[in-house]
Amino acid sequence: MRHLLGLSAAAFALAACMNGGGAAETGAIDVRIETGPRLGAPRATHQLVAAGEGRLLAIGGCVRTGCEAGPASGTVDIIDARRMVLAGSGELLAARIQPSAAVLPGGRVLVLGGWVGGRVSATTEIFDPATGHSVAGPAMAGPRNAPTVVVLADGRILIAGGYDGSDVRADAEIFDPASGTMTATAPLGTARSGATGTLLADGRVLVVGGGRPDRAPRRALASAELFDPATGRFDPAGTLAQARYKHGALRLASGDVLVVGGSDARDYDGKLRSVERFDVAAGRFVPAGRLADARFKIADGLLLLPGERVLVAAGDTAPEIFDVAGGTGRRLAYDLGGQWNYMTLVRADAGTALLAGGYREGRIEPTDQSWIIHLPGGGES
Repeated sequence: MRHLLGLSAAAFALAACMNGGGAAETGAIDVRIETGPRLGAPRATHQLVAAGEGRLLAIGGCVRTGCEAGPASGTVDIIDARRMVLAGSGELLAARIQPSAAVLPGGRVLVLGGWVGGRVSATTEIFDPATGHSVAGPAMAGPRNAPTVVVLADGRILIAGGYDGSDVRADAEIFDPASGTMTATAPLGTARSGATGTLLADGRVLVVGGGRPDRAPRRALASAELFDPATGRFDPAGTLAQARYKHGALRLASGDVLVVGGSDARDYDGKLRSVERFDVAAGRFVPAGRLADARFKIADGLLLLPGERVLVAAGDTAPEIFDVAGGTGRRLAYDLGGQWNYMTLVRADAGTALLAGGYREGRIEPTDQSWIIHLPGGGES
């Protein structure tokens, strides 16, 4: 495996030369990237989760040019996170494009919705990496693609909104792993798909943006909502300066939420560099700076680093690191070999993460490539 990103400006320049990269901003950013294991199939719009016991799972997704389904859309790659090798495979009950997933207690994974057989699905299944097989889970209230899915502080899973094949949804439900049941909760104030959901330190969930990116006329939302598990209700949570969908969001060490990139209603033609921060104490959004590159389809491509820095790995030909204090992004001198959308990034351990899959913009060509990212200072949890 090739180590291609070092700790100094000189190492950045050398890496760019070795990897065929063009000019890039450089600086002492202590992140190192190397090529990782090949996935069992090219994958995009898949899921990548850490399922415990040293396992990473790459689940479903589109596997053919044009982001079409194939037999491998019904498979799961099991990656040994300690050795970073493909260690096995499993089978889903259905071949799913753009499934959602959430890890359950004990390492099993709830896999839900997405496109199955050319239609948006209401089905769920529970995949067990120990056996490599799924069992059927409870059906959702209706078909959902790109809903907001968040594991709550008590282990239950919130599933809200999404696209049903005709339009966006506002209804929400909660999966209880203890009982294996779905229960309806209060709906979103506004129907939305392609929104982000972030668990706050107090147990509430911040749902940001989204809209109707799945059909014309497209609509991007600037609104946000807070779900309170204690009441089972969504309440308004302020307004973004920029309407956006297909963006990324994560909770900072301060407890605030960073909202990154995405697109406005023009989709490919409206990719955003702007970054905003939800100030939890004040209950409002404030401007937080700009990325080095406009990026969208990055919801699963962000990772918090020490020092309130954020690795934004997806959505372009090179990752960048966004400095929260400075409000600026710095592009890394590492050539990913394509401008990849719908990449997935997950922490393997305190010092390592895996970036995997995605499709090449323009050609809509999924890749089986992955990249190992060595994090500074052992990383943060």
